[in-house]
Amino acid sequence: SGINAEYRWSHGESPLIWRELVDRGGAGTYLGGWKEFSDMAGHWYNYKDTLESGKVAEICRENKSSHEASVASSVKPAVTKTTIAVVGATLPLAYSTLPLLLGSCFVEHNLVLALQGDDSDVLEGIKMELEDCAFPELHEITTTQSVGSAVATADYIIVLDPLNTSSHPNKFQLIKAVNLFYKSLADDLKGRMKPNAQVIISGYKSNLGGMLLRHYGAAGGTITTVLNQDEQLMRSILALKLSVLPSDIVDVAVWGNVPVYEPASAVMATVCNHVGAITGPPNYQKTVAVALNEAAWEDKNVPSRDTRDKEISELSGRSPVLSSALAIFRHISALASGCASSTMGIVSEGQFGTTAGSVFGFPVTVSDEGVVTVKEYGELPETVKQLVSLQDNMLLVEKKVALGECDDYETAMLHCEAALWSILESPKLKRELEERELTRLAAEEAERKAAEARAKEEAKKKAEEEALKKAEEEAAAALAA
Repeated sequence: SGINAEYRWSHGESPLIWRELVDRGGAGTYLGGWKEFSDMAGHWYNYKDTLESGKVAEICRENKSSHEASVASSVKPAVTKTTIAVVGATLPLAYSTLPLLLGSCFVEHNLVLALQGDDSDVLEGIKMELEDCAFPELHEITTTQSVGSAVATADYIIVLDPLNTSSHPNKFQLIKAVNLFYKSLADDLKGRMKPNAQVIISGYKSNLGGMLLRHYGAAGGTITTVLNQDEQLMRSILALKLSVLPSDIVDVAVWGNVPVYEPASAVMATVCNHVGAITGPPNYQKTVAVALNEAAWEDKNVPSRDTRDKEISELSGRSPVLSSALAIFRHISALASGCASSTMGIVSEGQFGTTAGSVFGFPVTVSDEGVVTVKEYGELPETVKQLVSLQDNMLLVEKKVALGECDDYETAMLHCEAALWSILESPKLKRELEERELTRLAAEEAERKAAEARAKEEAKKKAEEEALKKAEEEAAAALAA
């Protein structure tokens, strides 16, 4: 062989080259082939063996197996790339979201980022910043102003919807603008996106956006919408109230539409580690309603997304994006790695009486393979049933408005009112609403009477001060005379 010729080695039997290592693994001594080794072992150690079935053959097989395993483990598998397309990558929300995705969401992937936006210079700047971060999983970054180019090879398509109540304060005009945005997006996606791509939408009208994408024919992939921002807000405020961690509260849910103007639902939520009248071990769970011991506390004390965003904007002078970015991260992380409990907008199959084909918010579980399943419950509480029915009708109304089937605000409101009163046929709900209205009226009357009493007190005090001042003036005049 080549090595024998190189070192001028020779042996009489078999291609075995034997080295006896000396002095803690030194260069060793070349002995030759099997015959030379056998003669040496027999002479010095009185050891005899056969090449076919003896101990040497067993050692040879073991060494060969170890060598093959070592070679196999040193061979690196082919690199499998995961491509994430971000539509609207120049928005402030993208700037906060991208580091989260790269820093912890896909640490075992080789990521390709496809950034789409209207300003090529801004995109290039974001690309340079991400490259400077040296994320270990980041394989490549591309930038483009074309949605079609960005999504062509994407496994995940993140749509950052820029439309909200700040850009369109009029709700009716907001829905019309959403229709134009998603119609254009659907045209860009059709025929370009991969059949198994996952479309993830974040925005004020993301559920309506998902329904419009399906309506306009861009339904090749799986559509989910980010709803856990509202779940985060509810859990955070409940945790402060109950003196627990947000992670101690589970099963807060967003049923139906993005709750822009009302908070998420805590009707079925439970809490552990809560110290109250009934306290158990750390894994003991009680309902949030029992822990609060106050009916509808969260409705009065947890702001809606719209209210919260406006408060933050007024205080900070900028658009609030941190919680939205974290919500997107948690949503995609659940799809990539699985999750035992979350809230997502998904395409309804008619669960809980919802309209099949609509994009509806449900409590879900996600398998390790990314399969989203709606959580199963026995009998839903009556309030949740009513909420689901109302949200289902409202989503259908929004779709009618978006598609021009309700061309004026008044007609749209009639649809909403019809949907609402179809649900208010429930005597129990109607009674609850009447009781709340009576409570509100009583509070207003009490405040009115208190205001009147304060006004009378102030008038009396003012009259006394004026009388005292007049008496002092008269006394001063008398002394002067």
